[in-house]
Amino acid sequence: MAEAQASGVRANPISRSNIWIYGSLGFPLALIGYPLGVWLPRAYSTDVGVDLSMIGLIIAAAALFDAFTDPLIGYGSDRYRTRFGRRKTWLAAGIPLLALAFWMLLNPPITSGVAYLAFWYLFLRVGSTLVTIPYAAWGAELSPDYHIRTQVSSAREKFVLLGLIGAAMVPFILEQLAGGGVPALDVLNAFGILIVIILPVVAVVVLNRVPEPKRLPGEGRVNIFRSLKLMWKNGMFRRVLLIEVLVTGGESFRNTLSLFFMQDVIGIRLAGTYYALYFAMGLAAIPVWDWIAKRLGKHRSLAVAMVVVSITNVAMFTLSKGQTTEFLLLFMIKGFCFGAFSYLPRAMLADVVDLDTARSGDNRAGSYFAGHGFMTKCAYSLGGVSLPLLALVGYSTAVGAEHTDLQLLWLGFLYAIVPTISFIFAFWLTWTWPLTSDRHARLRGMLDRKAVRIARRTDGNRGSTIL
Repeated sequence: MAEAQASGVRANPISRSNIWIYGSLGFPLALIGYPLGVWLPRAYSTDVGVDLSMIGLIIAAAALFDAFTDPLIGYGSDRYRTRFGRRKTWLAAGIPLLALAFWMLLNPPITSGVAYLAFWYLFLRVGSTLVTIPYAAWGAELSPDYHIRTQVSSAREKFVLLGLIGAAMVPFILEQLAGGGVPALDVLNAFGILIVIILPVVAVVVLNRVPEPKRLPGEGRVNIFRSLKLMWKNGMFRRVLLIEVLVTGGESFRNTLSLFFMQDVIGIRLAGTYYALYFAMGLAAIPVWDWIAKRLGKHRSLAVAMVVVSITNVAMFTLSKGQTTEFLLLFMIKGFCFGAFSYLPRAMLADVVDLDTARSGDNRAGSYFAGHGFMTKCAYSLGGVSLPLLALVGYSTAVGAEHTDLQLLWLGFLYAIVPTISFIFAFWLTWTWPLTSDRHARLRGMLDRKAVRIARRTDGNRGSTIL
């Protein structure tokens, strides 16, 4: 009986439908991320008139703010459980804040400037933290199985890519209606109404349909100071964080410059169309990466994606004005690898949390995903660093600005070569990742046996109390 109770606490199977419903929240979250990462720098610099360096500084400085909010929210979602659950309460609180901040950020008044951008950007980071950290931790807890965790992350990533395709369709439709390129600020304005409607609706469905795991023995007993100490001593956690920073940081550095490179170096007018094809390729590739991950493991699949993207980066650096077909081909190859970068590191982190559970006796996925979320945001903030570096050579974002060959060369180097350098360092860390499926199976067996012993002791104590 004790063994059944232990396994029931630990490994209630999650249905395939609930995996898909859980993943569906990735759709509106992707709608939020795309315009912020791609269109916001161009809109606020060219259309609103905010200095390019100041935009970069705000994006980079937001990571310092997250250093305080992320650990607190992660620890809180681990420590406190209401009748609604550990994770759902935080999600419900964060959704309206996130929607409000997004609306204000994408609909700036004519008089807005640096202060407006800074306030609402930081406000958005608070709402985002309240949602994304509990959401990620919840996903890691849906199943203890190595491969099912990949399925959960994969389902979420499919919806993320659907959201990115939907997001890319917004500028695509605007471009078709206008018969050419449209101001970036018009693109931002068009996104607001989508989020205000879609985000709350999807969140209500997810919160009502997907169950949270039951309370585990010892849940919430680790205080915040011991929690931080255990996380720091977890070498695998430090390693996956470094991989995340190198991969996501390189991609964010590149993505912030993407629209500038496409429009000013290659001469692409219909960028929205290219992004729609890019994300469509990413969505189509997810089953391929699932298949590769099942055979090579999550870590080596991620390493293969790094090699492919590095080759396309170098090839893009060699392109010149008018080579739109060549760029599209390379861009779609890179899109093929997009999903691997997004969901495989999270699936690896879910396994790392089990190492901590074995040491602490408490499942603290919230704290781990808070640390991961903070480092991911730091990595995203590296995108802001690319803008001041671009400004160093006098690069102008004004409408109709002319650029020298040196400025365009520098833009190409930042866009294509810098991310490739970061992937070189990340490749070795990823390829030699030691927590394979076989080793994780042994770890899970140890945890299950430990849960049985705890359940038996609990039953024995209850019996003694009754006698």
